[in-house]
Amino acid sequence: MDHSINIPTVWNGLAEAMYLKDSPTANVRLSELAAFSFGRLQSSEGLAEIAQPLVGEHGYIVVLQLKTIPFIEQFLGGKRVSSGSYPVGAVSAIDLQNEPACFLPNPFDALVLYVMQAALDEIAYDHQLPRVEQLTWPHGTVDPVVHHLGQSLLSSLDHPTHTSKIFLDHVLHALNCHFVCSYNTAAKSIPPLRGGLAPWQMRRATELLDTHIDGNIALREVAEACDLSLGHFARAFAKSFRKPPYRWLIERRVERAKHFMIHSQLSLANIATLCGFADQSALTRSFKRIQGMSPGIWRRRTTGDSRESYNSNNGDHFYM
Repeated sequence: MDHSINIPTVWNGLAEAMYLKDSPTANVRLSELAAFSFGRLQSSEGLAEIAQPLVGEHGYIVVLQLKTIPFIEQFLGGKRVSSGSYPVGAVSAIDLQNEPACFLPNPFDALVLYVMQAALDEIAYDHQLPRVEQLTWPHGTVDPVVHHLGQSLLSSLDHPTHTSKIFLDHVLHALNCHFVCSYNTAAKSIPPLRGGLAPWQMRRATELLDTHIDGNIALREVAEACDLSLGHFARAFAKSFRKPPYRWLIERRVERAKHFMIHSQLSLANIATLCGFADQSALTRSFKRIQGMSPGIWRRRTTGDSRESYNSNNGDHFYM
């Protein structure tokens, strides 16, 4: 980890407590795009002894197992709270104030989310739910929602240049909403949405998203420009546009790409860059999902122009 960057101390504490620092068999990767709110901890060897308790931290860590754990013991405040095997998809929600520790004698691979109380409080307030006093989930029980959404976070660690801040904000906000509703024993079901964005808020949001068509703007920045909290903005946007901000942005990119395909002779690779896609393959995937065909086929059918060249990278056609 680069200590010249302002990384939350919880990650350094975890690495030290689990003997991962400077270990040739361990790997710790953190998401810079998401302000280090999640990371992947891997080790090709287990721990030779019980990890040291993590002391002096606040908030929660939610741990998703990416590999079957034959045996694990978890401790909170020096007391053993769980013992046994954990399957892929197993989750533990841990209050850092309880000074957690664990014993992992086998290799492990886990996605760890760092969840702050302030984020949970904001969501609970926006949705008129009771405040989360404690995240509660049976240790080692599979949570399909966290497992599914966690795959998107893993992909962003593997391909950071292909991932936008606004997408990560969307996934992390969805996870925090899930924690507030499913890990909070006092929570009630989320009430139905009562209203969308005001006209000026719709204009402001779309202007900002259009200006940052590549998605490199934090969703919270857009919410603040509309004088709303993140949770309120996300719900109101979905109410007004019938889709979440990230999906709206992808569809906007595709519409802009269609405009270039009709009104220019630019190649699809150039169009992808102009429209905020990481590369031509990313444009092709989104275009097929929305339009039901590749951009090359759509362009030929729409313009009637048969000039084409074959791109061996992704099997699509593009104009020179």
